[in-house]
Amino acid sequence: MRLKKNEFVVGLICYVMWGILPAYWNLLSGVDPLLILCCRIVFSLVFTICLLLTTNRTKVFIETLKDKPAMWYLIPASVLITFNWGLYIWAVNNGHILDCSIGYYMNPLMVFLLGTIIFREKFTKLQIVAVILAFIGMLISVIAYGSFPYISISLSLSFSAYGVFKKKAGADPVSSIAVESMIITPFAILFSFLFLRDSIVSAGIVEAILLIVGGVLTAVPLVLYARAVNGIPFIIVGFFQYISPSLSTVYGILRGERPSASQYVSFIFIGLGLIVFSIALVLISKAEQKANAAPPVPSK
Repeated sequence: MRLKKNEFVVGLICYVMWGILPAYWNLLSGVDPLLILCCRIVFSLVFTICLLLTTNRTKVFIETLKDKPAMWYLIPASVLITFNWGLYIWAVNNGHILDCSIGYYMNPLMVFLLGTIIFREKFTKLQIVAVILAFIGMLISVIAYGSFPYISISLSLSFSAYGVFKKKAGADPVSSIAVESMIITPFAILFSFLFLRDSIVSAGIVEAILLIVGGVLTAVPLVLYARAVNGIPFIIVGFFQYISPSLSTVYGILRGERPSASQYVSFIFIGLGLIVFSIALVLISKAEQKANAAPPVPSK
């Protein structure tokens, strides 16, 4: 399991951004969530196209479009990420916020499983211990909730599968996000004009600016995610995903929400899992440095 430091940092920044984004979306609490979703898609495309033009990478974008093997993965990836966003918005608006929270905590475990099965990634004993601790924390949340988490599993599966398709595609990060946004944008525009015209007309200048910037804030972590998922083991990507819900939880507490006793216990187990997993990564990194520093074995 070779670690690339740049991609490691990029992945870390990506999940920190996702973790603090709820604070931004609260600024748009008066806007129709479906309009937010459509604007996220459309302005993500605008931002990534501008980024490609300013960095002279349009050729890479065109090559990605012509790359049939990559497109076979990017098309379902675009559908999965749109489904994930749409389900999240529906769940929040229909009183299933806890389901969303459990789903985000389940996601790293799903990614760990897919990483070992699909990509044949190896893992250490400490990493197994870390995943078991995190799984116990997630299980406590599920049991405390008292029903089978269909929404949580759907959120977890859709984003985990999205990560698999992105890693399989192996496409340029900015180009891949531009392609995904381009695939979904026509549907987002059509849906907006058919069903959201009143919401569009009623949106003020401040809301319009926030919606445009929201597209940028949507695209940037996705670009970072695409780079990270192509450069580091999928197992590590999975454990990074505990960062976002943890930051969101802290934000919720600061806003006055109070976790239940079972949630506190769940967070403790997940936190222990993160600590153990971090120790495992440090040991792996040191082992690699030691192996690279060792003199070559002379040939006989």
